[in-house]
This record gives sequence, C-alpha cells and structure tokens, in this order.
Amino acid sequence: MQKLAKRAAQAQRQATRRARQQMEREKIDHRMRNRQALRSAVSEVWQNLKDARQARKEDWEMGPLAPKRDLGFNNYGAFRETARQDWTNHGLHQARPQLIEKRCAWAGGAGQLNLAPQDRVVIMDGPDKGKIDRIRDVHPENGTVTLENHHRALSVGLFDGPARSQAMPISVGSIRLVYPLRNPEIGVTRDVIINQLKAVPPNMQSPNMSLDRWQYGRKWDRLVPGLNVVIPWPEVQAPVFETMKCDTVREQVEQRTFYYGLLSPPMPDQVLDELRNKYSRFRTRHEPWYIKQKEMEEAAKKGRLEATRSMQTPLAEFHERRREVRDTLGEPELSEDMLEKIGEYMAKKRDAALSQGGVSEVSSRAPAS
Repeated sequence: MQKLAKRAAQAQRQATRRARQQMEREKIDHRMRNRQALRSAVSEVWQNLKDARQARKEDWEMGPLAPKRDLGFNNYGAFRETARQDWTNHGLHQARPQLIEKRCAWAGGAGQLNLAPQDRVVIMDGPDKGKIDRIRDVHPENGTVTLENHHRALSVGLFDGPARSQAMPISVGSIRLVYPLRNPEIGVTRDVIINQLKAVPPNMQSPNMSLDRWQYGRKWDRLVPGLNVVIPWPEVQAPVFETMKCDTVREQVEQRTFYYGLLSPPMPDQVLDELRNKYSRFRTRHEPWYIKQKEMEEAAKKGRLEATRSMQTPLAEFHERRREVRDTLGEPELSEDMLEKIGEYMAKKRDAALSQGGVSEVSSRAPAS
C-alpha cells in the first residue's frame, strides 16, 4: 500500500508541475499577443493623428472644395477594436487591483460595488461632462461601466465593416450616482449627486431591501454615510422560463429515489466509479479486495526476498554476522585513556603549528597592546 500511495503522490506532483508549466506558457503567449495588439493600437492612434493633420490642412487650403468627410461612407473618425481596449495594466486586459480599488473607492469598493444596471449617473469629466445617463452594464473586474446613450464612439470592427456607434467603457471614478432626495428643511425633492456610498448589512425592518433578489448577488444595503439614507436598488423583472420535454423540473430534482443506511455508501458503487476514475493514478481510496490483493503481493515478494537471502555465500553470511554483532554492541564510548591520548595529540599538533609560524606559546597567550 505504501507503493500505491507513493505512486499517487508522485502522479499528483507531476500533474501539478505540468499544469504550472502550461499556465506559464499561456501567460507568456497572452502577454505577447497583447503586446502586439498594443503596438497595433498605438500605430492606429498615430495614423489617426496623421489623417487629422492632413484633413485640417486640406480644409484650410481647399476651402469649399475640401472633401466631405462627415457623410458616413468613409468611416471618418471611427476607431478599430484594438484601440478600444483597456491598456491600464501594461498591455493586459485586466487592470491592476490597486487601480480598480481607486476607481471604485467612492462606490464601496470593487468587492461590494454599489452600482447596478438602470442606475442614473452623472458624468464628471470628459466631453460629456455634466450629462445624466443610465448604466447599461457593470464590469467590476475592471472598475468600468457602459452607459446607454452617452460616452460612445464609432467603431469599425476587425473586418473593416461599416462604422457603428459603440458604447465605450468609462471608469467608475468618472461617474457619480444621481438619486432624488427630499430636503427636510424646505420640503422639496430634487436630484442629488451621491459622492460616497457604503455597503452595510441588510436591515430586516427596512422596506428598501429585498433578501430574495435573484440577480447581481446584492445581499446588502447601499447607504449614504453622511445622511444615513438607504438608496434602493433598481427594480428587476424576473424572467419567465418555459419548461420543455428535455428539462428537469424542480419536483423531479427534489424527489428522493435512493435510500441507504449507515452501513452502506452514500451512492451506488457504479456511480462512484463514474465520478472518480476507477483506474486513475491519482486514486487514494481502494476497495477491500484490492487492498488485500496488494498485501498478498507484498507478502509474496517479501517471502521471495527471504528465500533469496537464505541462499548466501559464506562471505555474505560472515558479513551479516558481523553486522548483527555491531548492532548488539551499540554506540562506542570513549575511555579515559583514549581521551588523554587525543588531548596529547592535539597539544602536539598545536605546538608544531606555533613553532612553524615563529610564535612561542607565551607570546601567543599574551594580551594585545
């Protein structure tokens, strides 16, 4: 059984090493592909700048005879797919964790981002500064969102197709939540820009929180720290699914079809063989008959070794008896005479080394000046 356990452990180490090497190769390939894409995006930006300078020169020199570039058929001012990626992590698609946390700091952090689709937000910077729009998609892995109407650009695509309006990702740090709040002093309700949100555990008595939400995984309230006001989540319509013949309904899933006692396994042996490979090298639990078979093989192997040991030469028997005698004597101990002789030999070697170096014993023991 020790051989089986050793074989399974060795197979596990080999599989782990191969998986780690495969991950390293994929990481290198991913970095090289992103480096090429980044180089292509930079060259595209430089080409766009060059075209813009040429267009400005033609408009100035030709006047009314300048070509009409804004008609839409020549993809003027459109970007390709490579120029719309997020290159904030030195060419990788995923931004750095520090940058993501900095983007999402005002909204509770990337782990508990207090933003959801259909939230009304205001753009704080860029060409669309001051405009209010609704969130279409949230990307917490990069700390960005896409809006429904604003922050868009013309995109050509990979195969130079017709230009289309494409929503561009915008950083969470460049937007703020907009929600109507009532001013208790003047009694007027108006839109207010929320500059900070905090995630708090749900209050069982709060009517703004629903514990049975099916989407977004939101199991907390979003609170405005300065006002202690809970901002409700957007309304979500649960989808209606139609059951087909190939679907397994919930009643069939919850129906009990297998009964077992305390002395039987939790599922049939055939199911266990399907879940774990019966002949896998990584298997560590075996059937009793298999364990008994391996023990019998080990016993037979040991018996063969004993039989081989009985057929020894006289010299091998002599060496074996010497080893047995040495084992019975135990560890050797130094006597008084042996320690005295060792001390005399050490003193003799020390005097010889001092005389060879031209230093006497008295001068060697004298204190340093």
